[in-house]
Amino acid sequence: MATTQARTRTQAKAGRGAAKPVKTTVRPLQRARQAAPGRTRSSPPSLSESVEGVRQVLSRYCFALDTLALQEVGALFHRDATFSVSFDREQQHTGRETIKAWYARFFQQRPGQYSHMRHKLYEPRVTIHGDTATAVTYFDSDAVDQDGKIIVIAGRYDDTLVRESGQWFFKDRRITVLYHYSPGTSREGMR
Repeated sequence: MATTQARTRTQAKAGRGAAKPVKTTVRPLQRARQAAPGRTRSSPPSLSESVEGVRQVLSRYCFALDTLALQEVGALFHRDATFSVSFDREQQHTGRETIKAWYARFFQQRPGQYSHMRHKLYEPRVTIHGDTATAVTYFDSDAVDQDGKIIVIAGRYDDTLVRESGQWFFKDRRITVLYHYSPGTSREGMR
C-alpha cells in the first residue's frame, strides 16, 4: 500500500481576495518509482534478482577484459578479494589493487599477442546464500596472435561473490585453464 502525505497549498477563490489553505493528498513520486509491485523499499532482492546480479558481474568481467579496460576489471573485485590462475602456479594475489596490477603486468608482458579477444561464457551454476554467492562457469576465450594464428583457451571460473550496498563483487576468483589449441590462421573481415 502506497504511503501518502498531506501537503498544504494556497488556493485563491474567484471573487474573493483572500487565500484559504486547502489540504491535498499526493503520492510521493520517489517512493512510487522505487517500489516494484509487491515489493517495498526495505525488502531484500529476490533470488532471481540476485542471480542476475551475479551473472552481470561475470559478463561485465569478460567485456572489460576483451577491451582491455583494466580499471573496469579491477572495479569488479572486492577491495579484499583473492585471485589465482592455474598457469601462474596458482599463486594467490590479495586485494583489488594487487589484482589490477597482475592484469596490467600480464598484458604488458605480452604486447600485441592478443587481438580480437572474445570471452564466451557457458551458463553459470549460481548459488545464493543471502549476500554471498558462488558461481562455477566454463568459458572459451579466443584471440588472434601477432602471426595471425587463432588461439582458443578453454577453462573454468570458480567464484565467490559478495554483495555490498546492493552491488556484487568478486571476493575470490580462481581461473583454471583446462586446455588450449589453435584451429588455424585467421582472416580479417568477410574476405
